[in-house]
Amino acid sequence: MSKAPKWTPATKRVISVSYLIIIGLVIWYFSMVLAPLAIAVIIAYLLNPFVNHLTAHTRFGRKSNVVFVYISFLIILALIPTLAGPLIVRQMTEIDFDLQSLYQQLQQVIDYQQTLFGGIKIDLDELRPQAIENLSQAVSPLAGIAANLAVGIAGGVIWMIFILVVGFYLLLDANRFSSWVDSWIPVIYYEEFSQLGREIDGVWKAYFLGQVMLATIVGIVVAAVMTVLGIRSALLLGLVAAILELIPNWGYSISAYIGVMLVFFQGSTYLPLPNWGLAIVVAVFYFLMWQFDTNYLVPRIIGTRLKLAPAVIIVGIIAGASVGGVLGLLLAAPIIATVRVVGSYLYRRLLDLEPYVLQTSPSLARIMSEETEEAEEAEEANVNL
Repeated sequence: MSKAPKWTPATKRVISVSYLIIIGLVIWYFSMVLAPLAIAVIIAYLLNPFVNHLTAHTRFGRKSNVVFVYISFLIILALIPTLAGPLIVRQMTEIDFDLQSLYQQLQQVIDYQQTLFGGIKIDLDELRPQAIENLSQAVSPLAGIAANLAVGIAGGVIWMIFILVVGFYLLLDANRFSSWVDSWIPVIYYEEFSQLGREIDGVWKAYFLGQVMLATIVGIVVAAVMTVLGIRSALLLGLVAAILELIPNWGYSISAYIGVMLVFFQGSTYLPLPNWGLAIVVAVFYFLMWQFDTNYLVPRIIGTRLKLAPAVIIVGIIAGASVGGVLGLLLAAPIIATVRVVGSYLYRRLLDLEPYVLQTSPSLARIMSEETEEAEEAEEANVNL
């Protein structure tokens, strides 16, 4: 036992506030490293269940399994642009807005000449030059954007190396870090904090694993339907739908808008439908797919852990994008859901409402959490041996 006097409540408050201030200053000073570090943490977090699974079901140690899983991840990461890059480029080159054909169809809709609205005559021949000029002005900045994007990609090579190296070591010591955090929890609160940790872990696993599954399913379905309808850029639309599916609630609406507009300007390669008619068919398909996604896929794959109001989602997306860019936009939903879990715990603790940690519906995350616990027990057994 230490003979030093115990800190007074005032001293504890001063130490706590000073410590928080120092942490805040360190975060602010190294803010440029936060985004790459967050990506490295996400990589380690996503790969850790695979390492735990191998550790629990094979005779190899964690270090060997980490090396195997990480090398496999790097190979897949390299194969994706190698295999998908030429296909995406070819799909983008097939995007062809036949403005002349669209103009002719528009003339047919208005009886080839003109239409009257409230006695005002509208002559399409007079509007066409102005429309073409506006379209050219909208497209002209794309070259500068592409150049800036190329410079950004070149400058991101160093950050990519940083992310991969840090991610490897985080993955290697993931369970040690978890045990270190558990050692700081008082024994009397261990069960309660373990439940809270499982709920937070479930939120993030539900988001990452669930969103990847949803994105894959939606992307495949959209690409398949667009191929059947004869859309030249069907695979590209499927890829867009898969990527935007990662944005809860609003991503699918954006992908639907892009798909309908692209079909409206391009039409089909073989269906004898006018572009506007085909666009209506595609809009109906996106609506039905959205209903199937929202009412069937999401409850079964993700559960209720990320069930947030649309208004909360859009505010969080805007705030996340303004603070953290693309990464903040993508992580807005799980961060809000985590704040909700912690806030619910604090609220019930302050009012002495039991149970303090509310259990949500099971999902894929619960299975992955149990798998992680089994792997940790197996690793501890191997160490003891």
